[in-house]
This record gives sequence, C-alpha cells and structure tokens, in this order.
Amino acid sequence: MIVGLRLGSIGETLFNRGLLTKEQIPIVVKSQKKSNLLFGQAAVGLGFLKEEDLLKILSELYSIEIVSLEFLYINKETLTSIDYEAAASCFAVPFFRDDKIVKVAVADPGNLRAIDAVNTYFPNQKVKFFIAKETEILRFLEAIKCDAENIEKDPLLLLNKIIFDAVELKASDIHFEPSENLVRVRLRVDGVLRILKTIDFDSWMRIKSRLKLIANLNITENRRPQSGHTRIYLAGKSIDLRISTHPGILGENFVVRIFDLSNGIAPLLELGFSEDDFLWLRRVISFPSGIFLIVGPTGSGKTTTLYSLLKEINSLSVNIMTLEDPVEYQIDGVRQLDLREEGILSFADGVRSILRQDPDVMLVGEIRDEATAATAVRASLTGRLVLATLHAATPLEGIRRLLDLGLKLSDFIPSLIGIFSQRLVRYLVDGEYRGRFPLTEYIYFSEELKKHMSETEDITLCKVDKSFQDSSREALDKCLTDLREIERVLGNVHI
Repeated sequence: MIVGLRLGSIGETLFNRGLLTKEQIPIVVKSQKKSNLLFGQAAVGLGFLKEEDLLKILSELYSIEIVSLEFLYINKETLTSIDYEAAASCFAVPFFRDDKIVKVAVADPGNLRAIDAVNTYFPNQKVKFFIAKETEILRFLEAIKCDAENIEKDPLLLLNKIIFDAVELKASDIHFEPSENLVRVRLRVDGVLRILKTIDFDSWMRIKSRLKLIANLNITENRRPQSGHTRIYLAGKSIDLRISTHPGILGENFVVRIFDLSNGIAPLLELGFSEDDFLWLRRVISFPSGIFLIVGPTGSGKTTTLYSLLKEINSLSVNIMTLEDPVEYQIDGVRQLDLREEGILSFADGVRSILRQDPDVMLVGEIRDEATAATAVRASLTGRLVLATLHAATPLEGIRRLLDLGLKLSDFIPSLIGIFSQRLVRYLVDGEYRGRFPLTEYIYFSEELKKHMSETEDITLCKVDKSFQDSSREALDKCLTDLREIERVLGNVHI
C-alpha cells in the first residue's frame, strides 16, 4: 500500500526546491481548480514544470520507482487484466505479470482509492506500483479501450513491439527496408538476418518520423543519409539505439543498431576465447607502452574485445583515457571522450588533446587516416600503451592498411606489440545455432621480428602465431560448431 501525503505538500516541495516561484503557485492553483487536474499536472500543463522533474519529486515523496513506458511493449493478457473503466478512472496500466507479482504504472501515487481498486483485481498476487508519465499511460489506456485486439493498429505501439522483440532476441540491428508495396523488417541475430514482419506504408510513415524524432534527425530530409542516436529505458534495461538512414529508389532504408547497456562489459574470460587466445591477449596488454591493434569488419566483435581488455587493465594506479565515435559503453574509472559530443574535429586532434592529460593507457576508437595513425604511433613511442581498431581483414592486411594510409614501416614497427583479428561464429548445440564465439588470427611482434622487418622492409616476414585455419580446426575438434557455419563467416577455408 502506498502512503499518501497531506494536501499541498507537493506544491510546497516544488517551491522549496526552486522548481516553482511564489508568483506561479496561485496561478497553478487557479488552473488546477478550473481543469480538475492534480497540482503537479496543472503546473506541467502551464509549462512551469517539466514532467520529468515532477516524476522525480513524486518518486521521492512517495518512495515509488519511476518506470518509462515510452518504448515498452505490453502483451494483451497483461494489458487487459484491468478493464478499461477501472484503468481509466485509476489512471493505471499493468505492464508486467507473472504468477507471483503484478507491476502497475500509475500517474498519481497519492490516489489511495485508485490504489485499493487496482489491488482488488489481483487478490492472489503481490502488486507493486510504479510512477509513469501521464502521457505514456494515456497511450496504453487507448490500447485497453480497443481491447488491445491488435496492438499493431497503432504504428507507435508497433514500433515499441519491434524494438522489444529485437531486445528480447538479443538482435544487434533492426533493418527497415521499403519495397514497392510494403516495408520489410529484419533483425540481425547472432550475425544472421532474419525476417520479423512486414508493415504497411501508412504505418511506416509514422514509424520513420518517430525514429527520426528520437534520434534528433531532420524529419523533412529524405534524400541524404543521416545518423543519430538516443538512449531509451525498456523493461528495466538501458538501451542505446544508433539510427542511420540511407536514401533508395523505393524510399529511405533505416538501420537501428542496438546496444544493451544493462549487460555491462563482459570480462575477457567470458568472451569465448580459447585458453591460448586468452593468455596471448593478457600478455600483450601487460606491456607498459607500445601499440596494439584489433582488426576486422563491422560486427566481428572487436569493440567488445577492446572494452574487455580495458576492464582487465583498469585500476586506481592507471590513468586510462578513450576517444570514441561514439562512446558505446561507459566504464567506471575510465575517462571517455565522445568525438562529436566534445566538439573535437578529428581523432588526431583528440589524441593530441588526450596526450596533455598524462594518460598511461589510451584507446583510439578507430584509426581512419594518416594523421590519426601517426599521432597514435607517436603516443605509443612516448611511454603509453595505445589500443586501437583498424578496418582490415587480417593482421597482415592491417600492416598494409597502415602503409596505405601513408605511414612508413619504420614509423610504426618499433612500437607495434601485436595485431589481432577475430570473427564471430555461432555455436552448434543439439542441431541448433545458439550464441557466438570468436575465431582468431594474430601476430606478436617480437624484437627479433621487428629487427628483421626494419632491415628488410619485407612484410611477408610476418608469420601468424595462430591463423583462422588453426582456430577453425580447434573449434571443429571440440565440436563447438560445424564447417558450414565456419564457411559462412570465413568463406572457403582449407582446414
């Protein structure tokens, strides 16, 4: 049961917190009487108070948690477990239910009569109340009014369901692909695209406007690519959505990349590396200075590996700084800079700025050009450990990529610790593919190898410590996957 507060305490608290002025209070009271609204809702309606600030105050006063319903999908059975008349009069929406507990969002936690009324619907279950925005509750009340018979009639609730399904399936991307008559929605799960549903163009027009709006994109721009991001809260999880658009002859294609921030950063030991891989990686990050590169295509897991390596290094005695575009996961104790949000023009400028902050370890999100490459190498030569990603297929291709960017072999070989490449393949369990683990290929640059390469400038002297073929054979021997899956990811490999 939620304990109420004496009349006027919310207004008094808002005034004491500096959220309302003395002159605004009588105006709110007058509006409240005329509109029959609660004091806080009247203040929000007048524009004197942000709804977010009101929720924080109510949450504190009533000791009730805030829940965001904005992107939540609620199944029909849960949503209609309270009839419309009761839900509307109590301004309450059930959003989770199992055998033991029901979770209900309310707009007014001080309405004890409504709280008691909701409790009567669930005599055999514990009811936990949450506070939510009135505007969000209203959308779901409309769905209850329609008996929630087809939630997909509301395009914005349909978008909620698509995002919810994608998060539940642990999808990395959602693809919206217009065709002549419909828009196809596909999810990338464990690296493979699968069809989720098709939607009509009328619904799509509202959905794409919504996606642009939440990512701060230009809603009227349809002919040029755009990209942006937003953070949402879905079923207790913090989710980052990276939204990009690309024009096509049948309309704009949208891809939404999903980062489930609630999972945190997995320890290196939990990423599925073999014991040899794990020990090799631990060895290269034990160096106090030098540059270590992780290469591979998009979706190969290289960023995840880099974050886990930082987690291994992180301690109170080490100053770690990162430069990313954008920051994907936040790490306690690590100073992370977002290239765009900090207003830094380029990675090279960012690296130069970081060097003035006395770092021990630096992470450069991606080496894209000669200036960034040269600056990162110089940093590694001045007693810093530099970790970076590079778009290249293999370690040997990574060296060629640095040469293509304009660096000389003698520029970077002296400080190069190692180059690591990986690909993610699916486990085969009882005839089904579930989850993924990395296949690897890497080179460690010993002092002897560096000396030979510097003298001969012959990159073919590089021999991998472990090849993708070695890694594939190891996976097959342990029955972790099958040849078809390996060939899907690596192509025809001679094993």
